[in-house]
Amino acid sequence: MHPAELAILLHRSLELRLARLQELLGREDWSEDMEQLHQVRVGARRLGAVLDLVDPEIYPGHKAQRRALKELVDTLGLPRELDVHAGILRTYLAGTQRVAHAASIEHVLVLVDRGRAKARRNMAKSLKRLRLPDLERLLEVPALLEPFQLTTLQESAWACLEPRAEAALGGLAALTERENPSAMHKTRVRIKKLRYAVEALEAAFLVPPEACLKDLRNLQTLLGDHHDMAVLEDLLWTTEAGLRTGGHGTLGEGILDLLGEVAEDRRALFGRFVQATQGLDPSTFAATVCPLLGLDAGGSP
Repeated sequence: MHPAELAILLHRSLELRLARLQELLGREDWSEDMEQLHQVRVGARRLGAVLDLVDPEIYPGHKAQRRALKELVDTLGLPRELDVHAGILRTYLAGTQRVAHAASIEHVLVLVDRGRAKARRNMAKSLKRLRLPDLERLLEVPALLEPFQLTTLQESAWACLEPRAEAALGGLAALTERENPSAMHKTRVRIKKLRYAVEALEAAFLVPPEACLKDLRNLQTLLGDHHDMAVLEDLLWTTEAGLRTGGHGTLGEGILDLLGEVAEDRRALFGRFVQATQGLDPSTFAATVCPLLGLDAGGSP
């Protein structure tokens, strides 16, 4: 059970993020617009991150609310991923002067655009079935049982952040030794949760954690871009294999050229990730964040 001061802080964070998500969901045809769809997905993730921090027993229907938000995020996942792939491919297309190479990229774009259309049709059906529980219930002021505890707001905030920092940053050194797209993507999710937790608890900081948030955002972006390239690379290998099997060797050669560019960009992103993680681990995170909370590196006043 959180002390009252932290529970109130988290409730205010919840109110802000719920209002933002409701605003986004209230926009007409939001699911048809690539950027608005992305913003709804981010808004649902941010609200879910706060729900992961609050005491679930004091919020009616907490488990159902959290589950429904995750389902919303998952429903929007494939359309968002294919939107990103289309954008990357169009960037490569704009950068080539070779007609044969451009033809191969356009072929993949046609396939991706077909997939986008199908994904959006399936998404529309899923959204009709998806019934978010009454989110307004989260605005009910919770009953704070046993509110008085011998701990400060800052100590309580660090107690929330410490395990998330360990989960997100504890394995970074191992990730830099060998490129592993799957493990890197999982780490990105954990870093995103840590960043959202810092944002939700920002009012507890005596000094704004701007530099910390910037570093986490940079890592999240690098890992996200790397994941996009890795997934696109898998898609291109599958496409190339299908073309060769179908007797379209010329198009297949063009896909191999594109694969070389994508792989090179993916490796460059991995190199930037390795540089960005130098010296970053849970202990350095604590040494940076705890003083901003008015605590020593061990989390004590």
